[in-house]
Amino acid sequence: MSAPDLQPDVLVVGGGPAGVAAAVALAAMGLRVLLAEQRDCLGGAIHRAYAGLGRSPVKRNAHHERRWQALLAQLQQAQQEGGRLSLQLQSVFLGVEGAGRYLLDDRIAARVRAVRPRAVVLAVGGVERVLPVPGWELPGVSTVGGMQVQLKETGEAPQGPILVAGSGPLPLAYAAQLAAAGHPPLALLERGTPFGTALAQPGAAFNGLRRWQPVAEALGYARQLWRARVPYHTGCRVTAIEALAQGLRVTALNQCGQTLVYEVAHLALHDGLEVNQTGLPQQTAAGLPVVWAGDCREVLGAEAAVQDGRRAAQQVAAALGQAGTKASLDAPLQAARRLQAALRTLYQAPADGTGISPELAPETVVCRCEGLRASGFAALQGAGSAHEIRVVGRFAMGACQGRFCARNAQALAAQAGVAFEPQDLHGSVPRWPLRPVSVAALAAYADN
Repeated sequence: MSAPDLQPDVLVVGGGPAGVAAAVALAAMGLRVLLAEQRDCLGGAIHRAYAGLGRSPVKRNAHHERRWQALLAQLQQAQQEGGRLSLQLQSVFLGVEGAGRYLLDDRIAARVRAVRPRAVVLAVGGVERVLPVPGWELPGVSTVGGMQVQLKETGEAPQGPILVAGSGPLPLAYAAQLAAAGHPPLALLERGTPFGTALAQPGAAFNGLRRWQPVAEALGYARQLWRARVPYHTGCRVTAIEALAQGLRVTALNQCGQTLVYEVAHLALHDGLEVNQTGLPQQTAAGLPVVWAGDCREVLGAEAAVQDGRRAAQQVAAALGQAGTKASLDAPLQAARRLQAALRTLYQAPADGTGISPELAPETVVCRCEGLRASGFAALQGAGSAHEIRVVGRFAMGACQGRFCARNAQALAAQAGVAFEPQDLHGSVPRWPLRPVSVAALAAYADN
């Protein structure tokens, strides 16, 4: 990419539905847009591209796929018409340096590049949460989202028996995709009790059933699991994971107090999605308007992410004094918000609280990057801030910078009577780099 392309009116970070929708809308308003994506193709997690030849063998939701293909067509048209939209793949957003330059780790050029836009849209997606249990750091244990992305990219399921466990719609979708690929999981363990909750709280069920498309999607998944004879246990949670000579032994406890034991090669865990705001600049950074979009702002699903990207484009255009379409996007976003609230209610585990068991074994790993265990909090009783906990105990000091462990650390700190607010980890001025970057790329820094 040439140097002028790196001085756009608007920098959009993230090539998922929200980022692409924002970039397309901004280009249509006559603004010069640079869309930066860390991977080698667009799509985010939900539209992860198949790396093989031909059509992906993995079954995908037809409604979401049609919407995504239409958005890609608009993107290609914007790239061809007037060159207002530039695309830079394999570029990781590192943060904002002191002079207000937005830094990208250009993996193709093997150097860090500086971008000086007039405004920024951050659409970096959400993060999965996994509640710590003994053994969750063992090889063979992964997140449902991570294993689903692998399935989409390769078109192949992992070899050997698979157990899917956790809470929410994503484990259901992944288990159904495995079944459709001819590799059904041994079982699907759901921590919540969605059927019982629907009977006890019909209002949540009504909000969840108000729109036909998500209902049809869920019914399709359920039908796929039924055909493959996959057991679906609700009110069931994983309590321990042990390494075997070949594979894992997973122990679970159901709502009747019965113990279930599975011997598997892979375990997929998922306990919900959360916003990904770790270290992101706030509404203004170095005098530039900054707008968050999609799941990094609020987890509302793929369809709503497109609308939220367009909302972000409207906000940026207004901040830059650019005339643009003023179409109201409140109604679809509110509908998505109602659906997500209904799903959280239906899938909420009994006595969920923080989700961290007060009986968590001291040897349980809570910070996977640093290998820190629950017992490490015993030395932090005198800590008075998130910064002290981080410096003294090294919690949230690893490569993820707290994206995955900060919530777990917060829950354990609360049980110990220690204040720990994840949003305070990075202070009022976020430091870069937000992601690991090579020394060679830094040495080849280019201020275009």
